[in-house]
Parts: sequence; structure tokens; C-alpha cells
Amino acid sequence: MWNLKFKVKNTDIVYTPLTEKYKIIDYMYPVDRFKKDNKIFMLSIHVLDGEEKEIKKFTQAFKKNKKVKEFEKNENRIVALIAEEEKFYDLLYNPELYLPSPVLIKDGYELWNIAAWKREILQELISEIEKWDKKLYDFELLQLKKGTLKEIYFPKILPILPPKQKQAFQFAITHHYYTFHRKANLGHLAKIANVSTQTFQENLRKAEAKLLPFFAEDIL
Repeated sequence: MWNLKFKVKNTDIVYTPLTEKYKIIDYMYPVDRFKKDNKIFMLSIHVLDGEEKEIKKFTQAFKKNKKVKEFEKNENRIVALIAEEEKFYDLLYNPELYLPSPVLIKDGYELWNIAAWKREILQELISEIEKWDKKLYDFELLQLKKGTLKEIYFPKILPILPPKQKQAFQFAITHHYYTFHRKANLGHLAKIANVSTQTFQENLRKAEAKLLPFFAEDIL
């Protein structure tokens, strides 16, 4: 199994430039793609981390873009269907590729972690990116190597959370914060954790932003 990691500033796609404008971190996971009328339709899940008012601005700008064909938002989570035409997206959403972890998008840059059975597929993707120097800037190849399945996949099943984020998420679970009839609010959980409501909310949101992309089926 081959593993490719790269970083690039993407000025072409709908959402990536918005992360720089509104200071948002976007954990994006490509779900599916199909072709129709010479366009590539890409379905993706986005979990946003940032100030609430900036997330609202980010969401509004995202939704209004003419490339966006379907859009649904729930709190800080978005599911979107976007239409593109360039070969780059055809290669990037190739069904022969899979992502061990979500794409980290921040400050207008995308950090990709991709795995494939064949090196040639990844090499073709790199070559295509390099042709896009007017829309894809500062391309940085971080890794292209053959590794074991354990090295590429299993460490990425769930991310490691800092202690405060882990504690916040555990409290939310154990005190039934996510149940249909919510039995605890953020203020109550913050009191248990002995922190301010604002601090607890921030820790919980950061934990959710890291964990939720790994449960894409639940979001959909």
C-alpha cells in the first residue's frame, strides 16, 4: 500500500479560501463522486471549528456559491454536493484512492493523506497538481512511500485528543448530553468539569471536530 501526503493552497474550490477569510478549520471527508454533463459532482462532509459567528459567515458564503448544488447544515456540520470540471478533481476523487483521515483545511491550505495500492495513481495526481500552478499554490510533497497497512490506516481510526478535550467529550457522553431528551446542558457539564461554560464549550467543540469525521455514516 502506498501513502501520499501533501499540502497545497487551493484557490479554486469553494470552501478552502473561506477558511482563510473567516479563520475556520474545516475537517473535510470526501464521500462519493459521479460524472454528469462533463462535470464531476463531489459529495463531502465538513466539520467546522471556529467562532460561532465566523462559522455562520463561512456557511452563508459556502452555500451561495454557484458550484454548490446541494447543501445541508446541522450546527457545525455540513454535507455538500459540489460540481467541478477540472481533471484534478477527477483524480483526487478516484474510487481507487481512500483517505485514512479527513482532509485538514486551514488558512486556505489543504493537508491531504491518501492511500492507494498503486504508486502510479498517486504519481499521476502529483503531476496534475503541478500543472495547476495558477490555482494551486505552494504545493509541498510531504510523503510518498510504501508502507504497511498498520502504518497507513490503523493509527488513524480515531484521533488522539488532548486531556481537556477528551474529558469534555467523556462528560458529554456520560451525562447524556447527546440523547434526544437532553439531560444536561453545557452550563451543568462545565460546573462538573470545574471550568467556565465558554471553556467547556470550546473543548467539546474541538473534540467533536476531530472525532465526528470518523463517524461519517452517523452524520449522513
